[in-house]
Amino acid sequence: MEIFRGYPVQRLRVPVGAQDFTLIAPRDPQHLLDDPRVAARFAADEYMPYWATLWPAALVLADAVADWPTVPPGRPAPRVLELGCGLGLVGLVAAARGYDVVISDYDDDALAFACGSAQENGLPVPTARRIDWRRSYADLKPDRILAADVLYEARNLEPIARFVAAHLAAGGEALVSDANRAPADGFPAVAAAAGLRVVVEPRSRPGGARPEHGDAPADRWVTGRIFRLTRAG
Repeated sequence: MEIFRGYPVQRLRVPVGAQDFTLIAPRDPQHLLDDPRVAARFAADEYMPYWATLWPAALVLADAVADWPTVPPGRPAPRVLELGCGLGLVGLVAAARGYDVVISDYDDDALAFACGSAQENGLPVPTARRIDWRRSYADLKPDRILAADVLYEARNLEPIARFVAAHLAAGGEALVSDANRAPADGFPAVAAAAGLRVVVEPRSRPGGARPEHGDAPADRWVTGRIFRLTRAG
């Protein structure tokens, strides 16, 4: 059994556009709840190891990124920040299109798994940063910000909107996706109050991730929406 950072792992094959990506992931994400490191962080700020699961919103956002034009060799690559990268699928798709990717998460294990998956796919290992979206970072001004399934609690809406408004480069765009969760319904109003223009784009795609070995699960239809954010004014 393969072990990575103390966790038994599996490999997930994820079709995105015309390409398949392989993600290294904990074999049993629920088991992380028994990890004493997780218990200690939960006691401090109700932290949960959501990073260890590939969520539906990451799939619909990955599809949107796969539609971006490829950056030609030798051209300056726009800087892309994936906020709350989890297993890193969205950032990997951006890297495969030639973008200069920074992956970020609140958990060092998530960053390690995402970097391992980049190597697994023959991609440049992205810059990895531990970022708390409740804070600001003066050196961080990406051209594009990506975030999938970060609006799962109402308390996250304002910090995410403020983070995008504070860090997005002039003329840039942020794409924040969710799986039509009720807590995210109020995000357009919150983002507008933070000085952002919002366009809501429904998205759907067939299927999802498949284990590298063993029986493939039945296809399912994945639905969600993308909040496209730009600076107002």
